[in-house]
Amino acid sequence: MHGRLLYACLFRHIKEQKLDYINILETGTAHGFSSLCMAKAMSDAQIFGKINTFDVLPHETKMYWNCIDDHKGKHTRAELLHKYKPLTDKYITYIQGNTMLSIPKVKTQRVHFAFLDSAHEYGYLMAEFFNIKEKQLKGDMIFFDDYTPKLFPGVVKAVDEICTTYNYLKEIIIINENRAYVIAQKQ
Repeated sequence: MHGRLLYACLFRHIKEQKLDYINILETGTAHGFSSLCMAKAMSDAQIFGKINTFDVLPHETKMYWNCIDDHKGKHTRAELLHKYKPLTDKYITYIQGNTMLSIPKVKTQRVHFAFLDSAHEYGYLMAEFFNIKEKQLKGDMIFFDDYTPKLFPGVVKAVDEICTTYNYLKEIIIINENRAYVIAQKQ
């Protein structure tokens, strides 16, 4: 579900903001599904841009990814995404490392759109936000995953604090009691 929602949100954002170039930051790459959905939205919107996606998991190491292809054995992330190479090569840069250390090393003037989905803890989410907050202007967006009080109270606390303190309009999307998202737009 989150792939469709992420695609639709990004596509709409590109069209509403009338962007011709977009910088996207993602934390918590995992097996690359979310970044692929965003790359598809960029391609369909016929826009240039870059997705910098961060994870502690390596891109070229064979492992199990908790995905449908695990029954075939261990794969690298690159192998899992090989069918989508034109999209991944054009739009996505995979960066391995702890987000608190890695995000500041990427020199980007602006983050038009962010998908924050890494450690699911208050401190990590706040640190990721602090690394992008000065790079966002009015109209820019952050898509937060796992806004579920029972499972991730730290995420909820951080998102609420970010939206209230730093002037983001918050839209909560509840899928079920174990899954909700927030789309936040800088005011």
